[in-house]
Amino acid sequence: MRERVSVVAKARVVLINVRRVFLEFAVSIEHNCVKMAERSTENNNNRSAGGAGAGAGKYLVWEDITVAVVANLKNGATSRKLLNGISGYAEPDRMMALMGPSGSGKSTVLDALAGRLPANVKMSRDVVLNGNKRSRHCTDIDFFLGSLTVRETLTYSAHIRLPCKMTKEEKNEVVENTITKMGLQDCAGSNIGNWHLRGISNGEKRRLSICIEVLTQPHVLLLDEPTSGLDTLRNISRDGRIVICSIHQPSIDVFNLFDDLLLLEGGETVYFGEAKMAVKFFADAGFPCPTRKNPPEHFLRCISSDFDKVLAALMLSQRINYASTDSLISQNNLTIDEIKGKLINAYKSKNRQKNQTKEVVPSGGSSYAH
Repeated sequence: MRERVSVVAKARVVLINVRRVFLEFAVSIEHNCVKMAERSTENNNNRSAGGAGAGAGKYLVWEDITVAVVANLKNGATSRKLLNGISGYAEPDRMMALMGPSGSGKSTVLDALAGRLPANVKMSRDVVLNGNKRSRHCTDIDFFLGSLTVRETLTYSAHIRLPCKMTKEEKNEVVENTITKMGLQDCAGSNIGNWHLRGISNGEKRRLSICIEVLTQPHVLLLDEPTSGLDTLRNISRDGRIVICSIHQPSIDVFNLFDDLLLLEGGETVYFGEAKMAVKFFADAGFPCPTRKNPPEHFLRCISSDFDKVLAALMLSQRINYASTDSLISQNNLTIDEIKGKLINAYKSKNRQKNQTKEVVPSGGSSYAH
């Protein structure tokens, strides 16, 4: 029995050593690819107009985006729209929140902006970054090795992805700064963990995924419902970068961290503009936020039919008085679909009044329509 345990232990050590050698070998190979990519990037930058700094003045613009799932059936092709005419833009030095009920299209918007839609999903129009059409390539999914520590994972990623002209010490400094920014100092030496090895928490794994992307200091950072580190992401956006996060029913403190808001329902835009102006928009549309109520919760209450289903079930069980409990229903005597329709029409009407041209030019004003 002891001999068998000894053999298993030795085999594990051999596997760990083989894995480390393989990763180090991969680093040396990837350096050549990184050099070629750097040369290509430098050539593209030399051809681009203007001498602005890296990332300065770049806007991410999407106009009249429609995304549909195409299903090939025997009787012909059918399609189902996931997004219907979504328009907007994101500015550097600002952080945008994507909000909406489940199935409203938040993740689809992020996939469309990132250019990682599935093959059976078709998108009309283009997403433009600083006047250039973005290529629709799929980004790699992060798979963490459970036996590596947080610091080791970031170090390997830094040596592969950071420019070759940086020294080893400089790359390690970037790793340590990133760990500190994302608040992972306490678990930096801990194993990530897997199904048979206890490791860091799911929240820490989520922050580690963000760290992997922050390492290369991208100009646009798209995040799907980050559970922590929003204050850090806000600081990152203030460094001339665009940060867009999908988030579900945040608290008022979390909501105040965002500069802009894109509110979706059923693949359509209910509101787009400055986050602080959303309350005024709902009030002007006839649905003011009640006193002492969380504004994001009020926004979702106005457009989510899930609340109606819950209240209807409680009313049938005679646990509550449906009309007296919900001021939104008692005051307006409207269904959620009717309220949602009025809000969408109010948003579209506001846009028509502005007589916008096709070229979106962001401004720093206080208007609540783009």
